[in-house]
Amino acid sequence: MKITAENFLAELQRKNEKALEYVVREYAGLLKAVINRILYVYPEDAEECLYDVILKIWEHIGSYSRERGRFESWAAAIAKYAALDKLRVLKRLEPMEDIDEMDIADTSRLTGNEVFDGFFTELVSCLSEEDRALFIRIFWKGESVGEAAEQLGKSPDVLYNHISRGKKKIIRHFPGYFRKEEK
Repeated sequence: MKITAENFLAELQRKNEKALEYVVREYAGLLKAVINRILYVYPEDAEECLYDVILKIWEHIGSYSRERGRFESWAAAIAKYAALDKLRVLKRLEPMEDIDEMDIADTSRLTGNEVFDGFFTELVSCLSEEDRALFIRIFWKGESVGEAAEQLGKSPDVLYNHISRGKKKIIRHFPGYFRKEEK
């Protein structure tokens, strides 16, 4: 029997392996795209996740209903949630680095999240080394201005001025990231 777009669902529910091959041939690209969008940092795990998704489709085809939506949407939802589950597991397994032990002038590895670290590093890149270290202390480590002033031997007013000027410099340097509030 030839598997087509019209009969693959019925054959898949009958556990016809040729129907599963059809699903892989026709929908693997969509499933990979959904998975890779979430697991882009873990390409080898993305491939494993794809196999898990295909197995879940095989096992749970009985829960699919045409009345509730298209097969593509249902399969993409399975891929999305499988990838998110995999990402949660992988994040839990990553070793955590103590932020207090990091060199505060080194913003290249703040969270382990390449996207966020890159964004934060880019934002503070326009600041002087001293202001960059101050922004990390205040906005990343959560120190109060009073604590930072005491440790740096400066008055809080001086630090507030540095912060204010630094924020303005960041906004000027990256105008597309910030919207102006209407007065």
